[in-house]
Amino acid sequence: MSSSILSAATSGAASCSQRSLVTSRLLVQQTRGAAQKAPAVKVAQSIGGVKKGQKDKWERKISREYTHRQHDIPVFTRMSEDKLKLPKTDKSPAVLPEQFQPMSTSLNLPLFEPKAITRKNVGTAAGFDLTPTNPAKVFGLPKKMFLEFRILSTPCSVIRDVTVETKHKLEKAKDSSSKDSRIVLTGRAGCGKSFLLHQAVQYAKSEGWIVLYIPRAKTLINSTTTYTYDLRTQTYLQPQASYRIVEKLLTVNSDALSTLTLSAPFTLGADQDKSKVQVFKEGTKLSELAQACVKDKSFQSACGTLEVLMRELEGQTKFPVLMAIDDFQSLFHDTAYRDPFFRPIKSHHLSLPRLILEYASGKRNFAKGAFLSALTASDTQYAIPLELQDTLELGNRHPVSPYVQRSETLLQYASGLDANAGGLQNLKVPEKFSVEEAQALFEVWKDDLALTNSRHDESFMAKYVESDGNPRDFVWKGVLASYAPS
Repeated sequence: MSSSILSAATSGAASCSQRSLVTSRLLVQQTRGAAQKAPAVKVAQSIGGVKKGQKDKWERKISREYTHRQHDIPVFTRMSEDKLKLPKTDKSPAVLPEQFQPMSTSLNLPLFEPKAITRKNVGTAAGFDLTPTNPAKVFGLPKKMFLEFRILSTPCSVIRDVTVETKHKLEKAKDSSSKDSRIVLTGRAGCGKSFLLHQAVQYAKSEGWIVLYIPRAKTLINSTTTYTYDLRTQTYLQPQASYRIVEKLLTVNSDALSTLTLSAPFTLGADQDKSKVQVFKEGTKLSELAQACVKDKSFQSACGTLEVLMRELEGQTKFPVLMAIDDFQSLFHDTAYRDPFFRPIKSHHLSLPRLILEYASGKRNFAKGAFLSALTASDTQYAIPLELQDTLELGNRHPVSPYVQRSETLLQYASGLDANAGGLQNLKVPEKFSVEEAQALFEVWKDDLALTNSRHDESFMAKYVESDGNPRDFVWKGVLASYAPS
């Protein structure tokens, strides 16, 4: 009986295993069928690492990055009105607030003109009339000043005591040689040297001077334009930068250059194709010579044309000439240009920095006019060199080792800046705003709706104390910092 039971159990186990095997095979077949019938998962295709369907978006991004690299100064754009409107409700539609209406705010400021620069108007904000020939629109501006003027509805600045003092110096310089009126604006970082230099340029232009303004001199040495070696002068010429200076000089001073003439014949394009050579006889207007240079898009005649124009401006006595240079200390550094042996080229071996240094040191002079420059104390790449610190007696923040080497050539250029020897005058700009000057600037930003706090008296005193009266910090870390989220 036990054997029969055992055989029955064995046969039952075998039948169960067969059933499970058949069941598992059916499940496998069903799974395979379902897998075959199921739609295949789409794999994202890519084109050059970009997902399919996002190529246009990627190209727009690349285009924006390329545009950003081409402009060294950000461009402000007006926010769309849809983002400024108050939200729509059941009772009222979306409305644009009054303060954001076009032309809803405008600064009613007096015009910055020579008769307004008086002791009586110290602490008064004055606006600039930006005509097409205004030096600020043609030559450009320093970066910080440019950004402030883009934010404000009316570009303006405050008349200070040092503004009146600079005006008096230029009044004396208009009838004497520029060798007697070579001025360097010095002072603490952010004290307003660039604004003062721009005010001097605006004053000179209003008084009928011929103006040559270079707001960022470091662009002449940072290897952003072409250069070529000249065997005749044994210096490196900068044709593209010279072309831009000739073009801007003509745009700003076209009326004055049209009344001045060549004192000797000049051949334009002597090193080019003989068919393109132009001969300008004695008595030709300087404006015609500059226009011929501007029409030559190859830049090959720019260096020679600029040299002739500067020689003619030196000898004429009809118009005073102002050469205004910002970032002046950068011209005493090694440049980013390289010679054939990949050594840094000295600044005085480049044509344009050498030209400026010769006027600054008194080796070349205008019969009537002045040389005015400003130092940038906050530039870490082009700091104020020891040659200028020693000559202008600026002092050093840290002890200087007696083994630090000075450049003999730069010392020769700087020796002409020695005030004790009748050279360059060191005009120190006050480190702080007076309360009246700061108040005038605060009123400008308040009237231009740049403040988010309605308690203006408390805000003014707080920002003035926080910035220690420093003009740049008062605006950028004080007034404009009110936009930052708390």
